[in-house]
Amino acid sequence: MPVLTVDQPLFAIAKQIKWNWPNEEKFVILLGGLHLEMASFATIGDLLEDSGWPHALTQANIATPGTAESFLETAHVTRTRHAQQVTASAL
Repeated sequence: MPVLTVDQPLFAIAKQIKWNWPNEEKFVILLGGLHLEMASFATIGDLLEDSGWPHALTQANIATPGTAESFLETAHVTRTRHAQQVTASAL
């Protein structure tokens, strides 16, 4: 079974192509790992938007207020991952 891993813009195009040929069931299209991680962090950011999490990170001197707010939008994947790991470890 062939598996195609693509970036986010190509994922939409590849899915449209696959939908036009529904008989090709044995072909899998996956979103790339980085984009999958960014999408999951963005979803977590949406859930944490009004929780006060950025304020808690600022009060704990883990990040500045602007950086803590950027974690909600996953502006920088490595920093967001680190903030999520620190929060999970603290909890």
